[in-house]
Formats: sequence, C-alpha cells, structure tokens
Amino acid sequence: MDAKLKALKVVELKAILAQAKVQVPAKANKSDLISRIIASTHALDVYNKLHTQDDLLVPPADTRSVDWNSDQPSPEPKSPAVLKSDESPIADFDPISTGSISASTGVRVPDDPEAEKRRQRAARFGIPVVEPPKPQPSHAARNPSAPNGAKQAQSSNTISDDAEKLKARAARFGVPQAIAIGQKRSAPSEIVNPEEAEKRRRRAERFGTGFVI
Repeated sequence: MDAKLKALKVVELKAILAQAKVQVPAKANKSDLISRIIASTHALDVYNKLHTQDDLLVPPADTRSVDWNSDQPSPEPKSPAVLKSDESPIADFDPISTGSISASTGVRVPDDPEAEKRRQRAARFGIPVVEPPKPQPSHAARNPSAPNGAKQAQSSNTISDDAEKLKARAARFGVPQAIAIGQKRSAPSEIVNPEEAEKRRRRAERFGTGFVI
C-alpha cells in the first residue's frame, strides 16, 4: 500500500484526505500525507474506491509473449522470394542499336555517335538513312607503288619537244643549229693592242701565271 501511495501525486493524496474529511496541515509534505491516509480507515476506503476503478481500466498485459503452444514447434520464418533466372527485371536490349560487344574483352563498344544520330532522326521522321559519301583517295594513294620515273619521262618528253621546235625555227630563219638548240654561244675574241699584250706577258712572267691574250 505504501508503494502505491508513493506513486500518487501530492494533489491526489490531498484529494483522498479531503474526501475522507481528514484534516491536513498547511505545510504537510508527501510523507505526512501518506501516513495520514494509512492511519485513517475512511481514507483507505476512499483510495480503494478511486484507484480500484482505475486498475480495472488498465488493459491486460500483452499475451503475445506467452508461449501457449510450447509443445508445438515454432514455424520457420519465410525467406524473401528469390527471382528466378527467367524473371529478371532487366529488359531485353538490342546489341545492334546500342553498340557491339568486343569478343576479346567483353566490353561494349559504342557505334559512331553521328551514325546513331542519323539512324534516330531517320526513324523519327520515317525517312531512309543516308550515309555521307566517303572521300575519294588521291591518285598517289590509289597507286602508291607507281615509280617516280613517270614524272621524269614526262619532263624529258617536254625537253625533246622544245628541241624539235628550236630546230624547226633555226631551219626557218637560217640560224645555226647549235645556237637554236639552246647551246651557249662562245664569247667573241677580244682584240688586244700590242702594248696591253706586252703588259700581260710581263705580269705573267712576274707572278708565274700563264699568259692569256
């Protein structure tokens, strides 16, 4: 009883004593109030009347923790459902449209992004896919093994044609053939007076060089 009374508040203890018509000092503490209730039979009757009804309103203890079927084995917990291999949530994909897979590494290699854009645009507007024209290789790229002698033969043919033209022009205008072909013209002989020739001879003898007129 003492423990139950201690669980009550001071206001509740004073209410019990007031209903039992027990005088309470103005400065009484909780212990004094509990002592007066225990000492008064009428106060105990009031307490039992009030708090017995409160006990009836308290819900019963949870019986789920009580094992009523101790002889029966407890059911095993169900494991979460496992997806089967054919129930995979991954949607099928088209390897042709998303890119090819490398046979050596198994890594997906994306296609040309420009070609993919063209395919998507054609599918969107319902038009055929138009591939851009490939650049034509140059003549040198098409024939990399062609010798450089072709250019040399072409240049030699041009020179021979020019020589033929010069010969025809020389025959027409009466010009010597050597000059017409393009040979260098010999320098005209210089006329030297005797005094200049004597000076050159002396200079050649002095310096040991050949005498040139």
